[in-house]
Amino acid sequence: MLKKIQESFQPRYLGLIGLCLLAWVYLSLFRYDSYGIEEGAALAMLMNWSIVHQIASPVAFFGIPDLRAVLFVPLDMYWAGSLIAAKVFTMYILFGTALLMYRWSEETHSGESSMMATALLLIAPISLMQTDAIGSGIYLLFSFVIAGWLNQAISDSDKTIPSWFFLLILIIALAVSMHPMGVAIPLALTIHWLRNRENIATSKRMIGMLALTTVLMLLLRWGWYGIDAASNPLIILSDSILGSPVLHHSGPGFGILITALLLVTIGIRLFRRVDDSVSVILISASLIGFLHADHAWVFIVVATVLYLGIPLLIELNTRIGGHNLLGQRGILLAVVISIATVSMLNTRQLGVVAKEHLKGPVDTVISVLEREAADPEVPFIAASQWPARTMLVCRRDVLPLPPASDDHAEFRRKTEGLTHIAFNPQLERLHALTRNVAALSDIFKPVALYPGGVVLKAERAKK
Repeated sequence: MLKKIQESFQPRYLGLIGLCLLAWVYLSLFRYDSYGIEEGAALAMLMNWSIVHQIASPVAFFGIPDLRAVLFVPLDMYWAGSLIAAKVFTMYILFGTALLMYRWSEETHSGESSMMATALLLIAPISLMQTDAIGSGIYLLFSFVIAGWLNQAISDSDKTIPSWFFLLILIIALAVSMHPMGVAIPLALTIHWLRNRENIATSKRMIGMLALTTVLMLLLRWGWYGIDAASNPLIILSDSILGSPVLHHSGPGFGILITALLLVTIGIRLFRRVDDSVSVILISASLIGFLHADHAWVFIVVATVLYLGIPLLIELNTRIGGHNLLGQRGILLAVVISIATVSMLNTRQLGVVAKEHLKGPVDTVISVLEREAADPEVPFIAASQWPARTMLVCRRDVLPLPPASDDHAEFRRKTEGLTHIAFNPQLERLHALTRNVAALSDIFKPVALYPGGVVLKAERAKK
């Protein structure tokens, strides 16, 4: 009888039960207001909602959204306007990506390391934070592992250019449209194809199509706007262990430790001439992300360290350990248990953010606009540095910031009709705009000044 029960509950069923329990934990820790959403995700959802409901809104002026908007289309057909539906969808993408990463790591390294890496990734605070923010990091990791699988399918095909290649083009477009780390896919595949393809002429044609797709997406998106990058990558890396920055004062300590682990892992893999396409993509993305550090990059760094670093730790433990279990896996178990304990404690603490409705620096600025827009009888047309996030919270008309101009009279005309302006004057790229706004001190008066930015209100709006 016991044997039949054991045969019925195969390991994959236990894994699915574990994912169901983890989904319940995620749902209990999500915040259910409109704050904390990534700007790119907010823009994609607002664009779809405006189209589905056929409502004219200023969202068309925000620019072309990234291709997450395509993935959100099924959601908007049935749950238009629902943020929780988008968060649950992102959670499913995370779980599916984790299973794909497990399968890839099992084939590339071992089942032991893949199981540990996948478990630690799913309970890491940064994973819940990215899911709650509908962050691009989860969709990037999904793109990375799918690109590696498609690359293998292309290599195994006997066709010169198989149909899998065109699906790969779409995955590259998705990744590049979201974040600078998306460039890691065409970069890594270019290196891989030039190194391994026997038909160099075909490889060059395929590389040319990858380059064309990348350039086209950059031109359509005009770079990567709407991404709030940290000034110090070492500080934001600490959030991978400590959780949301609204719960702790970030310092470079943990960031230095994670950076050291990342560089050691990458150094060893490069020294051994890693040839696996997913590994090369992860390494390239982690290095590119140093130039534009945000929580999406932190998520990719954690995945890189776990999936590429744990096999090295197992190898090190085997070499220096004894012949018993403690000698062979003692260091590994100590590290894994320590990381798991700290991760679970800090992930649980993220529930405080939702329960207490805590807000980060940018959300605090947006909350001022929400209060200003509370009365629907009072005119409200705001210009915000974060137009999609602001519109998602305020549910009123919001426009992007007007471009800076050397002609103050022209800038004054551009701001006619605005009731509020919200932006961060400390950013170097907005210094010219700050000077323009300062010249309108007779019209716009500050109503709130926070570390995340300032909110200005027109005198006519106060009447």
